[in-house]
Amino acid sequence: MLLLIASLFVAQVTPAKWYGPVTVSFNTVVVGNPYDPEQNNLVVKFMPDKGPIEERLAYVDLDGTVCATLVTQNPARFRAVLFRNGKQMLSEPEGGLVSVNKPLPRGFIRRNPAANNRFKWDNGEPYYPLGFNLGWQNGDILPLAEQIAKMSANGVNWTRIWSSNWDNKNPWWSNGEPAAGKEELWPKALVIWENLAQTCDLMNVPFQMVLFNHGSFSSTVNPNWPDHPFNAAKGGFLKDAADFFTDKEAKRRAKMWLRYAVARYGHSQSLMAWELFNEVEWVDARYANRWPDIEAWHKEMADYLRSIDPYKHLVTTSSAMDRPALWTSMDYVQPHTYPSNVTAAIGGFEMPKDKPGFFGEFGPPDQSDAALARGVKDGIYAGMLNNHAGAAAYWYWDLVEKRDLYPIYKTAALVLQESGLATRPLARPTSLSVSTPGTASLSFGPGRGWEKAEKMSFELPRDANATELAKLPAFLQSTTGNNRALFPDPLTFKFTAAKPGIFRLRIQQISKGGAAVKVFVNDQEAASKTWPGAEKETNVQDVLEAAFGAGASVIRVENSGPDWANMQSFEFTDLAPQVSAMALGETDWMMVRLTRAGGVEPLPTATLGGVSLMDGAYDLTVVDLEKGEMVKSTASVVSGTLKDQKLTSPDAILIFKRRP
Repeated sequence: MLLLIASLFVAQVTPAKWYGPVTVSFNTVVVGNPYDPEQNNLVVKFMPDKGPIEERLAYVDLDGTVCATLVTQNPARFRAVLFRNGKQMLSEPEGGLVSVNKPLPRGFIRRNPAANNRFKWDNGEPYYPLGFNLGWQNGDILPLAEQIAKMSANGVNWTRIWSSNWDNKNPWWSNGEPAAGKEELWPKALVIWENLAQTCDLMNVPFQMVLFNHGSFSSTVNPNWPDHPFNAAKGGFLKDAADFFTDKEAKRRAKMWLRYAVARYGHSQSLMAWELFNEVEWVDARYANRWPDIEAWHKEMADYLRSIDPYKHLVTTSSAMDRPALWTSMDYVQPHTYPSNVTAAIGGFEMPKDKPGFFGEFGPPDQSDAALARGVKDGIYAGMLNNHAGAAAYWYWDLVEKRDLYPIYKTAALVLQESGLATRPLARPTSLSVSTPGTASLSFGPGRGWEKAEKMSFELPRDANATELAKLPAFLQSTTGNNRALFPDPLTFKFTAAKPGIFRLRIQQISKGGAAVKVFVNDQEAASKTWPGAEKETNVQDVLEAAFGAGASVIRVENSGPDWANMQSFEFTDLAPQVSAMALGETDWMMVRLTRAGGVEPLPTATLGGVSLMDGAYDLTVVDLEKGEMVKSTASVVSGTLKDQKLTSPDAILIFKRRP
């Protein structure tokens, strides 16, 4: 019995080995629609000298040849035979027999069965995504292939690419050329995808392949539906974009695209996942209250992909997280966020416990040079320090190129390497107490967008952390408006100040209905501003200031106007330590981001209390997030405290590893 248990354990942990890829091609004539499996179910059977026959979907290339690609766990010499609709067509491809014996170094990316919040390669190596989006080709920056090469050179190991029509990657949208939008896929788009997959393989940059995007089936949010080839108004077969998820013909064509993608690109070891939809919450079907149709479509398409993909790539989608049924059939979750407070929105977001998750898009609100660099770092490290399955992925790839943000990623790759974060799935966010020689302004912002408030009363500075701020939406609803239920109580801050100070509330947007915000200090009105209604929502940069005295104070913020005001940030002078800390830890390992408050000179020391580490000696690695430099030393934990940590950079990651 013990021997049986041991053998089962070995079988579970033995890494899978893959060999290939090898592509065979057949010169033959395919009659009818070459992309429709109902007319042309093209399959190649690879018959080895010994071992099982391996079957792969075949596809028609640009020159009309029929091709199939094999990656196998059985290295051998194969005879390839082409079948059409179950009947043999050709017994020999060009070049005769093929040998498949070149090993794939890592295989494919999987969920890690030993850790719900981690991925791994087939060879057992952990995979922790770090990267940014690369949605489509922008005309004023590098070609996508060149940007993928720069990503690789700077430590990026993940990206996300759309099947977008405006840069010729949507196979159903030929932009005026024939054979798309009717019943055949557009060859030009198929070749573009082939080149991108090959580039990602060459540069070792895994990617999510976004098969559909919300705008294609939306008439209100980034609407492309008015021009979509499926639209009956354009000669298509769908009268309503919302019917895409239930219409028999729409589902047939969706599967036609999925089948071709599996046949032609499925062998790519860099293909992390099939992403069924970008931000499906914005399609017309959602606004027609047809979420069950959307959810059923996702399950049907995920099941179909898994039934035809011999390499069992992961399947995901991207959407808001308020529809649990949508994620049931997905291998991992992928929310997006564009908040006022990136650190709070990502660092305070709790992923599901049963599967991996990380943010596939984020964007900080301020895109000035210094603020943008800080915001991108905030997103990356908030995801890491909340122990998500990957670092949050910045959206604006054009700004990465134009502002040269690549060094941020090179440094983040160094942090991942030095920290071993990928191998720490059980680490937990740790709330540290921080003491410094002096004080600084306490500045923070809401961590939610248009959502219901879960927390409206804050004890400061204790509650000014990602976990608590992630419960606060940026939209301060009117006490008399239609959306009062989203923000039913006044926003309240309670604190004790060592000396008098100033509270500042920054407002960044006003609804078209108008708003009227008042600030009360100890129940006395101290500041107010009214914004009249307008034809549309108005972007503003208004600041309400209110003085508070030494001792205990309660500041209350209310909106008695017709509609909402969008809050950007809050500031309380001299209410915070000179250094902020965000940490992730276990008893023998901890990773901390220490950031100096603005205007503090010289760099202070900081004592950190409440650390997760057991007492003892630790190897300490400090990575300067501004210069990308690394320094190693030692540190000691005494009574759960790290005393007098000297800041050598305004922004740094500290990695503690217990000494043997």
